[in-house]
Amino acid sequence: MNQSGVGPRTDRPSPVVLRLLPHVLPPPAKVLVIGVGSGHEAHALDARGYDVTVVDDSAASGANNAGGGVLAAPFVASDFGARFDLVCEHGALDLMDRDAWALAASRALRSGGQLFGSVGGNTSALLHTLAPHFEVTRCQPGGFGDGRLELVAVRR
Repeated sequence: MNQSGVGPRTDRPSPVVLRLLPHVLPPPAKVLVIGVGSGHEAHALDARGYDVTVVDDSAASGANNAGGGVLAAPFVASDFGARFDLVCEHGALDLMDRDAWALAASRALRSGGQLFGSVGGNTSALLHTLAPHFEVTRCQPGGFGDGRLELVAVRR
């Protein structure tokens, strides 16, 4: 629970992100974390040996939370040249156009790279959005009863 006692906690990395690590490429994979947030996910991945880069268009205000490797850029408008092995999602999709987000994630990943994390919304619509770019290998309830899903998808 978060510090107010409702929903997931925000004072540590997302348990969903950590729970998915055995299902994605191991360190030293290059991972792009979408959104600075609290910085907990970026720190947790870095501590486990991943090569972490964070992208956030408002990174100037939260860059210290994520440590080094923060790109102050809008995710959906950036072209990362398919240089990442992993893209970690933990809430940014809720704030973006889904089609633009899926296209940006596919552009960030090398062929066979993986998208993973916690996503919300209509499962059918999400799978439809991902289908042109990804093969979904894991999609199940995230465990908080909040309608979020654990997702792992491989770039085609």
